[in-house]
Amino acid sequence: MPTLYTANSEKWKLLADVDYFTQFVMAWIPFNAWYRNYYPSITRDREAINEIKSNPNSFRDRLHSLITGNGNECEMFRSFVSQLHYELGRKYIYNNGDRVSFESIVVEINPKTIESISRNGCTYEAKRNIPSRPGNEVVVSVTNRTSAVVFSYTQTSGYNLTEIESQVSFRRLSAPQQTNLRQCYTAINPRNPISLISRDLTEDNSIRMGTYHFINNPDLLCKGLIEVLYLLRNGLFHGEIVPDRDTNAVYEPAYRILHMLIQAL
Repeated sequence: MPTLYTANSEKWKLLADVDYFTQFVMAWIPFNAWYRNYYPSITRDREAINEIKSNPNSFRDRLHSLITGNGNECEMFRSFVSQLHYELGRKYIYNNGDRVSFESIVVEINPKTIESISRNGCTYEAKRNIPSRPGNEVVVSVTNRTSAVVFSYTQTSGYNLTEIESQVSFRRLSAPQQTNLRQCYTAINPRNPISLISRDLTEDNSIRMGTYHFINNPDLLCKGLIEVLYLLRNGLFHGEIVPDRDTNAVYEPAYRILHMLIQAL
């Protein structure tokens, strides 16, 4: 009999947990309705999210004020961001194979489309989004001091470092040349991840959120937090997450953050 009661207790504990997956969805619905109405010409969610991140609007303005403001409400909001960072460190959430994390996140498309490095008589160059060329094309080259081409390759399927490294002519380059070309190529990565967590803990160079220090760049923090919420939405809507207790703990602060933001809509 005691064993039966123990089993029942565990079942009741599960039922006692608040379902933050559903709560998050319920908070996303009015947000979704708002941006559909606010951007009537935009039909894709990704495009709408990019627009929200990049330009002033009531949602983004509310987020900015909560990140930078004073008072109990702002402190509470920042504590939820801190909790979300903590929970994402405990439970890995993935979207399209990439981990959702404040420590490595693609906030926006890298504006740099060309990079050139000159070292030890060689010039390394990488280019993408080349005018009058296919949009996915990426061209890389290495020339020596006599302008002779040491390495040249054109990618037609988009940015992919592994594809470059697999070329026989790349492997024939010296180790320093390979390193220089990688550095040049990485500089134009359209999806260059950054960390929103600050290593500098001084007040002037970081923003304290709960027990963590984030970079002192409210604009990037707004973009990053909106992106994290969108990626969590994708993981939920696309069925990529495991709906267990640890994942539910991730969606609790995500829901609370979103719920506070939609009050401005």
